Amino acid sequence: MRWVVLAFLFLISVLNYTDKAVLGLAAEPIMKELGLSYDEFGLVGSAFFAAYAVGSIILGSLTYRFNSKYLLMLIATGWTISLASAYFVETLTHLILLRVVLGFFEGGTFGLCVVHLARWFTSSQRGFAAAIMTSGTTVGTYLAAPVLVMGITNVGWQHTFAALGIASLLWAIIFFFMRDEPKEPIVEEVKSLASNQTAPFKDILKVFMNPYILSILVVGFVSMWITTWVLTWAPTYLTQIVGLEPQTMSLVFAAMGICGTIFAICMGKLTDTLFKRNKSLIKSYDRVLVAVFVIGAIAFASTTVVTSPVLACLLLGTGLVLNTCLLPLNAAIKTMIIPKNLVGSVTGISLSISSMAGVIGPWATGYLITLAGEDVRSGFNSGVLVVVGLYLFTAIVLLATRKLKITATAKDNARMEAADAAEAAEVAAMEAR
Repeated sequence: MRWVVLAFLFLISVLNYTDKAVLGLAAEPIMKELGLSYDEFGLVGSAFFAAYAVGSIILGSLTYRFNSKYLLMLIATGWTISLASAYFVETLTHLILLRVVLGFFEGGTFGLCVVHLARWFTSSQRGFAAAIMTSGTTVGTYLAAPVLVMGITNVGWQHTFAALGIASLLWAIIFFFMRDEPKEPIVEEVKSLASNQTAPFKDILKVFMNPYILSILVVGFVSMWITTWVLTWAPTYLTQIVGLEPQTMSLVFAAMGICGTIFAICMGKLTDTLFKRNKSLIKSYDRVLVAVFVIGAIAFASTTVVTSPVLACLLLGTGLVLNTCLLPLNAAIKTMIIPKNLVGSVTGISLSISSMAGVIGPWATGYLITLAGEDVRSGFNSGVLVVVGLYLFTAIVLLATRKLKITATAKDNARMEAADAAEAAEVAAMEAR
């Protein structure tokens, strides 16, 4: 049953990011129809993520009191209402309002999915499970592109938006018949993790300020910056700068998505294997993350100096494929270092902060393009170099906080390990009697 639940979490992730991606793919017809400039269109993307930040806090915190299954159904229904309203969009204000409503309901998706996933999988299985779940974001962002472009081209962007709304409603109806949690409680293999404990809601700030959680927050912020850049500007970059036709661009997107999905799942399996072997988040997850950021920075930086369309696609694709593993690794780590009853709330707060990247990023890139005037390529390259700087900064943060992470968690780990040892001794004594 848990694999069926995981499949549904994968599907809602697909829908979540398809809804996000459709705006960027429909950028040119929307801008032409509504008479929008680059910076105005960037403002639409920023408005979405501002609402996304608010929704992530409110909806994520509701998991402290309400069942994550029914909250997931609620947000999927909210998507339907928002997307169906595309038929009424006639001005910039209308478009912003549509995306604000959608952003609010989509804001809670990641936190709710993470909470629901933790109910069905142990810590040593979550890297792989989270990779499968969040690979839906890659499918929604990249693989759905050819279908969305076909829909936008043949029936128009309003009909395409509405069709996605219907898909969300169908998902909510079917998910209603899924179980809330396993019949038998899952048996945790690594009992010293914070996720095996509970904490009162008043301690949420103390939990949130843990150096480990703060460094992972930086990872989430940068991942969101890249994601929003892809959703808002990558299609335009590939068509106007690289020179691809819209249909070719959608196929390139699809190829990136296939590679990204495979890569993310492989990285999830690798981190699970490393974590089972050494029981250390630093020796498993951190090492993988630092390598991804350094290699990704090199790939993105290289796109600004090449002129060949093939090389540009390969280098950009490398950076974007590497980026696909950040979200699942981020999700898996959170389910292990946060008390289980606060996962949704802390994830919602951290996601709201990360969403500021979505507020700033699309507008900043649009501003840089507008500032560059006729040299649109230079404007896009400036946006990419910002990404390079963020990647390198995050790698430095991860390396610099390693000892702080150990110091901050050592006492708690020692206390929990002592409790586990005492429990094991008590069980052994009872069996001896």
